[in-house]
Amino acid sequence: MACGGRRGGRAASPAAQHHHRSRSITVAATVIPRQSRLYSWNRRHLIRRPVSITVNINRVGLFGKFNDPGLSVRETVADIRALLEKNRLEVLLGNTTSAAIDGARIDERALGDAIDLAIVVGGDGTLLSAARRLAEHGVPTIGVNLGRLGFLADIALHDLEAGLGAILSGDYHIERRTLLETVVQLGDDTVHRGLSVNDAVISKGNTGRLIEFEIRVDGEFLTHLRSDGVILATPTGSTAYSLSAGGPIIHPTLPVLCLSPICPHTLSNRPIVLSQDARIDISSLVFAETHANLALDGRVVCELHGEEMVRVSRAAAALPMLRINRHSHFETLRSKLGWNE
Repeated sequence: MACGGRRGGRAASPAAQHHHRSRSITVAATVIPRQSRLYSWNRRHLIRRPVSITVNINRVGLFGKFNDPGLSVRETVADIRALLEKNRLEVLLGNTTSAAIDGARIDERALGDAIDLAIVVGGDGTLLSAARRLAEHGVPTIGVNLGRLGFLADIALHDLEAGLGAILSGDYHIERRTLLETVVQLGDDTVHRGLSVNDAVISKGNTGRLIEFEIRVDGEFLTHLRSDGVILATPTGSTAYSLSAGGPIIHPTLPVLCLSPICPHTLSNRPIVLSQDARIDISSLVFAETHANLALDGRVVCELHGEEMVRVSRAAAALPMLRINRHSHFETLRSKLGWNE
């Protein structure tokens, strides 16, 4: 999709995050997370203290691997639905679930009111796709991993019954994950606006040559970079593309963003960690051939032709990630990255 080189219409801003409203409940869990597991936010300041959270679960949305009618997805969705319905919860199917899988569907026009919890069945890609929409409505989300790596999906397939049991018994906490909002401006026009859970990436596209651009942080000049591109990552995305580009692993609850150059011409251009409240502006793009690309969570959403200004900042919405209390971020790092082998 081209969004540079010509002026386009002003894009609508993402829906504001709706507050989760209490309903009559079948399952009610009051959770006081451990201090080291969850932080509460007070405007721009991080306050470390235990937070009491009451989550009323009555209706659950199942989001299957995107349009995948395969046997493993069908069986997993069926197993989850049977267990939830056994506990007298209403189960609805989300828009990523293949039409070949039978079941009542969520009304996407009222997503925030339709369900109290989203369970995403698939890999990290499926969870990322569903999470962008769910975050706008403040729906707590947890993943069941059918993929390969599964950094984000908390429940392994072999541990399905125990994981769902922990949710039903209230043995979990919620982490509010930072999202990025990326806006592409061409003069006075907004030609693209989008959310991402992991990262926003400007890359050189279909050329073997470097691209050049200027980076400013909160209006202050940072650098003029010649590279294959740049990655702006959330803490959640620090174990994705940013890690491959030499960026640091960041604990997912820290209030920061990471800027990582991709193969910079000057080797002293290194990744830099910024406040989550920083506003990053990328402009004055120069490339010898074709165009650059803007990708959000791995999806190319826009072509850049040099006249645009790309602004990346923390989104107003956050993703409420439901985590089972026995989950350990460090254990995930050890197992997924093969440490101590």
